[in-house]
Amino acid sequence: MTLLEKEWFIQAPWGRLSIVAWGDCYDPPVLVCPGSKDTVISFRPLIEMLPKNFYYIGFDLPGSGKSDHMPRGLMISMYDLLYSIQVVVKHFRWESFIYLAHSMGCTLGKLYDLSYPGKISKAIDLDPLTLGVVVPVEEFPKWYEYTFIKYFNDYKKFNMPREETPTYDREMIVSKLMKRRGISKELAGEIISRLSEPVGNGLIRYTFDERVNFPMHSPFPPEQLLKLLNSLKTPTLTIITDGSINLGHFAKTPFLLNESSLSDNYRVKLVTGNHDVHIAEPEKVASFVGQFLLHGLEGLDNKAKL
Repeated sequence: MTLLEKEWFIQAPWGRLSIVAWGDCYDPPVLVCPGSKDTVISFRPLIEMLPKNFYYIGFDLPGSGKSDHMPRGLMISMYDLLYSIQVVVKHFRWESFIYLAHSMGCTLGKLYDLSYPGKISKAIDLDPLTLGVVVPVEEFPKWYEYTFIKYFNDYKKFNMPREETPTYDREMIVSKLMKRRGISKELAGEIISRLSEPVGNGLIRYTFDERVNFPMHSPFPPEQLLKLLNSLKTPTLTIITDGSINLGHFAKTPFLLNESSLSDNYRVKLVTGNHDVHIAEPEKVASFVGQFLLHGLEGLDNKAKL
């Protein structure tokens, strides 16, 4: 049985957020959050393999997919993007919910959990790369340069009127996305359609907000990040790919790979594949996610079956 998919908009203080939902609204909610330069429909292949007795509600981050941009000119921080989660939670009046995210969406979930303790009942993090963006004290000048100086040096680029942005051949962009993310032409085409607009003659221009690709992160040293994560009591499943490990994305945060370094509520599953394995090969992660959704930590400890 395929879950019914619906799409609509809800209102945020700065504009509209695009919502995509799968399933029955009377079932327990699972909030689905993509990373940067992405759209929530990239989760569709995975959601089709997950238990049907949950209501999966995803949203496009501000300035991505079909969601409106935040006001021009301002630098966007992770905390601005975090509030978009609260907009969704308030709209649906959830007392609690399960959180499923990829990449930067995982970091947003951790910040939300710290800011609104007790709201997230379970967390599922798919290759949480940006949790590895930590700043040892000696690297603070580099962090400031990469975050603030880069933004103001590229101010015109980040705030350029859409009609002045470059155009690209749509078929070439779709082909590149298929190769980079290992996905079908159909899904690549849908993702590109939500991140761009046609300008004629087979050309497109991107519509996503470049600022969302470089949001301001707080400069957490590794030891502080570890302390913050250990303060969270939310049962958490983290799925990490060997491709990201081999690229050194977790070199500064090796504790994310080690269950014993974090609280008793933390579980890690390693899978083969690249950063987008949940899209390209969803079967590699679906069983772990499904067991956790249905049975929590016990499901991951092989005490329960789907």
